[in-house]
Amino acid sequence: MTKTKIKRATKTKIKAKAVSKKPTPVRRASLPPVAAGQIWRVGEQNLQVLLVGKLLVHYKLAPPKAVRVSNSVGSLTAVEKYLKTNKAVLLKTIKVDPAKY
Repeated sequence: MTKTKIKRATKTKIKAKAVSKKPTPVRRASLPPVAAGQIWRVGEQNLQVLLVGKLLVHYKLAPPKAVRVSNSVGSLTAVEKYLKTNKAVLLKTIKVDPAKY
């Protein structure tokens, strides 16, 4: 009787191992924190960060060769969420003169 119990137990373990294999998710590198002077590529537009405060971010969002671009203000968490959901890529960081804006 003990032999039949052992055989049944090993068969169920083998089935459980085969079922439990799942593909590992692809991990992306985390986004760097939003800082003044960064230029992000979001789809076919560029988001240029002008100023970063405690809660708000001043930025410009426009196609790369736009002539006139309006300044926008949004919360820091909303901008970070927007960058993450749209899979933004950091292009470069430039030096920004805060007195200009």
